[in-house]
Amino acid sequence: MGKQEIIEQLEKWVSAEDFEPNKTQFTDWKSEFEKERLQTEKQQEAEAQKEGEGENDFEYTPTKEDLRFEELCGIYHDKRKQYESKRKAELENNLAEKKALIEELDSLIKDEENIGKAYSRFNAIKQKWNELGPVLANQRRGIQTEYSRLIELFYYNINIYRELQLNDLKKNQELKLEVIEKIKALKEEKSIHQLDFLIHQYLDEWDTIGPTFKEEWEKIREEFKEVVNVVFERLREHRKAVKTTHKNNLDKKQEIIAKAKEIAEPEILDHKSTQERTQRIIGLQKDWKKIGFAGHKHNDAVWKEFREVCDDYFNKRKVFIDKNSEKFAVLRSKKKGLIQRAKEIHTETQSAEVANELKNLQRQWKETDKLLPQEEYRLFREFRNYCDTYFKGKKQAAKELEKQWKANLKAKEELLEKFAKELKDKITVKGETLIEEWTKEWGASGEVASAARTQLDKSFQSIVSKAYDALGISESERKEKEFASKIKTIANAGDPVKELKRERGFLNGKIKAAEVETRQLEDKLAFFKFSDDSNPLKKELLDRIEESKEKTAKIRAKRKKVDLLIKEQEAAESLDTSEEEAKSTEEA
Repeated sequence: MGKQEIIEQLEKWVSAEDFEPNKTQFTDWKSEFEKERLQTEKQQEAEAQKEGEGENDFEYTPTKEDLRFEELCGIYHDKRKQYESKRKAELENNLAEKKALIEELDSLIKDEENIGKAYSRFNAIKQKWNELGPVLANQRRGIQTEYSRLIELFYYNINIYRELQLNDLKKNQELKLEVIEKIKALKEEKSIHQLDFLIHQYLDEWDTIGPTFKEEWEKIREEFKEVVNVVFERLREHRKAVKTTHKNNLDKKQEIIAKAKEIAEPEILDHKSTQERTQRIIGLQKDWKKIGFAGHKHNDAVWKEFREVCDDYFNKRKVFIDKNSEKFAVLRSKKKGLIQRAKEIHTETQSAEVANELKNLQRQWKETDKLLPQEEYRLFREFRNYCDTYFKGKKQAAKELEKQWKANLKAKEELLEKFAKELKDKITVKGETLIEEWTKEWGASGEVASAARTQLDKSFQSIVSKAYDALGISESERKEKEFASKIKTIANAGDPVKELKRERGFLNGKIKAAEVETRQLEDKLAFFKFSDDSNPLKKELLDRIEESKEKTAKIRAKRKKVDLLIKEQEAAESLDTSEEEAKSTEEA
């Protein structure tokens, strides 16, 4: 079901004249909508990355469907409150009418002397009582107990049709024993919610049954108390556990609020620290979503407090950015002017004049204040590309590179033939040492055109995989070794930073997919909040959540290794670039 379909269904529901809240249905739609919203967020982030934004700088922009859905959720909650208010009024009215019936029954017992007339009035009272709906939960037991007491008093104190009374007593005894058996059967009920519903239903059923034989009553009543106490003890333990969970969740949310205040309260002075603080606030918001319900008494209050802290921070951030927008407009214009001039001269004939002008442009760039990091990086990358094209003579380099690629392609094809032969002849002798030698040789064989690179690397990894099979190495250990081999190969490529970043992007995609899977599984766990941990479906779900988290952790560990290699390669390239610029200056 898509966002628009969910919105249409919700609009139809909340606009219905016979509206009746359904928590399960609403939660299902909300969960489905959140899945769609996450997909939209993923698309926005992908588009942002295409435009040059970094992963940590992305901020999700709600769609019109998101805003409409939030509006409809508010309407739903308002109508639910109206429904509950109306329901409460009905319960209070039922309570008043039942109190009046109790007074009438008490008067009947005390004052009516005509047995026939008394029995007629008595039946009318019972019928009216049974026709009335439920009352407020906190009043139900008390008023039902008083009614049951008066019913028993009527039967025991008024001598009416003895034979009929005996039949009633016998039937009542049978009905009470049936209720006891129903309560005993509740030990098999797994759902706490259903258990709570059924025990109160059976208590009401017990109370509506009239008296039984006096000589049997004490025994039956004691058995009833015992089975009821067993059920209520289980309910008490559950409520205790829920209360503890709510307390823990409340503590966690209060800790997040304290951290958010620590981030939000200081004055905003510069863009770099603002970006860091923004990412920390966003991180806390994500952590908040992972924490469960904190109890009806505190949950709304702590959410309101946290939202106010976040809103205050983002308002301060907006004021700061708006205040500095004019300054950044001037800087942006100056840097684009430097880029345009570099673009105009970077393809001109090699000369000292052009070289000196480009160096002067580089000096001006360094002396100019910086923009926000992401925009600064994007503009500098464009500027540096024009400078590098001139100093490195990229046109000629491209021809030489193509020639080298062809030679490297031939070398790699020969290596594949060699490795395939060594796989048969040497793998059992040299073991993993042979795989390490292959990896070094493969990396040292140089870069090839991208059109051929994927298939070549796939063929190489296939040989490596067969080698691990021959050595009897487990699949999990093999995957770790194959990954290590893969990034070693990438690190030895012609443009290792580019290839490593491509690998990081692939890993980021897998991490996001794993996180979405974990959140979806955790959402499903809400359906089992009243279920015992011994429930096989709940246990299976918990196991799947743990597996998903472990998978995510493993992918993160791989990304960490790639990030470290990127930093090492960028540091090496930076040193090479400095040496090249120094060389260019001397030649000029």
